[in-house]
Amino acid sequence: MENILELLYDQPARVHEKDSPFVNTAKIRNEYMELLTDSMTDEQKDLLEAYFEADDKIDNMMNFDRFQYAFHLGAQFMAEIIEGRGKLLNQ
Repeated sequence: MENILELLYDQPARVHEKDSPFVNTAKIRNEYMELLTDSMTDEQKDLLEAYFEADDKIDNMMNFDRFQYAFHLGAQFMAEIIEGRGKLLNQ
C-alpha cells in the first residue's frame, strides 16, 4: 500500500470544460510549440525534448514538496484547533 501522502498527491487530474481559460491557453501553447518545432532540426528537437524531460522531473519534485508542506501545515492547524477546542471544553 502506498503511503497517505502519495495517495492524496496522485489524485485524478481535474477535468476542464472545453471553453475554459485553461483549455484555451493549452491550445495556444501547443500551437506555439508546433510553430517552434517545425523550424528546428532533429538535433535541436532532441535537445528540446531532453530539456522538457528534465524540467518535468524538477516540476514534479517541487510540486510534491509544496504538497507535503501544505499537508503538514494543515495537519498542524487541525492539531492546534483540536487542542484549543479541548481547552475551551475543560473550562
